[in-house]
Amino acid sequence: CSLIWVCKVKSKDPDTEVTDPKDDDSYCLTFLADCRNRSKLSVPSTYFGNCLTICHVELQKEKLVGENGILEAVSAIGGEVRGLRGDPLKGFEWIVSGRRRRELGRQSQHVMIIAGSPKLNVYETDFGWGRPKMSEILHADDAGAMCLSDCRNQERGGIEVGLALSAIQMKKFNAILDEQLGDIDIVVPHRILNTI
Repeated sequence: CSLIWVCKVKSKDPDTEVTDPKDDDSYCLTFLADCRNRSKLSVPSTYFGNCLTICHVELQKEKLVGENGILEAVSAIGGEVRGLRGDPLKGFEWIVSGRRRRELGRQSQHVMIIAGSPKLNVYETDFGWGRPKMSEILHADDAGAMCLSDCRNQERGGIEVGLALSAIQMKKFNAILDEQLGDIDIVVPHRILNTI
């Protein structure tokens, strides 16, 4: 997620943005986390439903596009996930309050949402007419979402990432992603690459 987030921020096209982003602008990554198995919650094992909380990571543009942008993003995302161990619903009232929604609305051009999860195993689903050949999340372009799912070709631990960007931004994104993957390949052994 951190790699895709950094590449997307770096690939932003100033010509298509409402305002020219500054280095001190905050960029946000928002994702849902399952709270059913957290130690402080007593959700019975027979419960069938959602028990989700919203995780929200903010970083300044200068950190994301800097030399250690991916590591900064990994650290920030990891900190948010580790925070779930304590009290996963801490601050939940503030998250769903009108104040929080207004703040997110003002930053909406700098918010990236993670939709889906590779743990949902969408390619294992069979409603009687066979497993899906392709799975996509609708309206990813409207929400500015990064869509995640398990891998279609059953590669163990593989993840599909979906993005909807303009043709110009997608071309820039692909070039930046190739460059970042080349840098990671030089610095990071392959066994760790799969966990970034």
